[in-house]
Amino acid sequence: MGHRVIYFGEPSGARTKRAVELAPSDLDIGYVNPDSPIEQRQDELRDAEALITNGLLWTEDDIAKMPKLKLLQLMSAGFNTLDVSAIREMGVEVCNNSPAISNSVAEHAISLMLMAYKRLEQGIAGVKDGAWQDHAKGGPHGTLYELTGRTVGIVGLGNIGSKIAKRLTGFETTTLYHDLREFDSDYEQSLSVQPVSLDELLERSEIVTVHVPLNSRTRGMFSTREFAAMKSSAVFINTCRGPVHDEPALIKALEDGEIAAAGLDVFEQEPLQLESPFINMDNAVITPHLAGSTQERVDRALVFSFENARRVLNGEKPQNVVELQD
Repeated sequence: MGHRVIYFGEPSGARTKRAVELAPSDLDIGYVNPDSPIEQRQDELRDAEALITNGLLWTEDDIAKMPKLKLLQLMSAGFNTLDVSAIREMGVEVCNNSPAISNSVAEHAISLMLMAYKRLEQGIAGVKDGAWQDHAKGGPHGTLYELTGRTVGIVGLGNIGSKIAKRLTGFETTTLYHDLREFDSDYEQSLSVQPVSLDELLERSEIVTVHVPLNSRTRGMFSTREFAAMKSSAVFINTCRGPVHDEPALIKALEDGEIAAAGLDVFEQEPLQLESPFINMDNAVITPHLAGSTQERVDRALVFSFENARRVLNGEKPQNVVELQD
């Protein structure tokens, strides 16, 4: 007899170990190793009613081998590797963890803004190799700026975008946003944000930060036209999913001076290849998909996942159901 709740992760992984530590005693939880032989995995998953996993590729064939499954609970915010509609047609709800990740990603996005403006990466390198300020203040991009008082455009005012807006009030920014959804004026006022069209946001913003799910509508939504519409002094930030920006178009925009800089935590191909032009660009701040990796975020995601599993096992509706856009 298998377990009703399954955490799917490497036994030696830090997140799996933390899951064991935080697991509530009232849930029947098992731990399945993704690297186990397929027959063993299928046997261990057969009785699962709730499956807690990262955003891996789970197909309809995989789900069909778990006839009791009611909930596919993602530790991540992203769900682009899943055919959510098809899985739901099989009677399995799909939920993500975007509220748990929002603080961490919001802080990282603002960190990238500051790193680009303050040229912190170059400054640290100068201290270490003896060049002192030369790297930070030298070359065509060697001017440092303040974030305070800037105009920032947020594309996607969801869990993460709204947290960024709230934190930017301390920097006294003019904060614009564009979203397919409409928000009431009281909510906008509480975040000190102004709704604008995407074109107006691109035209006015000194920093553009994007926070949208990856789907057919958003894949490549930042490409040649969008970068050309931005200020030549603008900074582009992406901490959501790499394919949201057209990588060759972004590289060209940075090389040609159409925009001033970029701060990127995500890429079309990960890990980023050492041959990528981004590696040696003085006006690109790059991090290895770290935005959502804080310990606090992992703990929140695990606690939420266990609570959501309990809801489903008790016959209740789960929370944070994945929303699909047409």
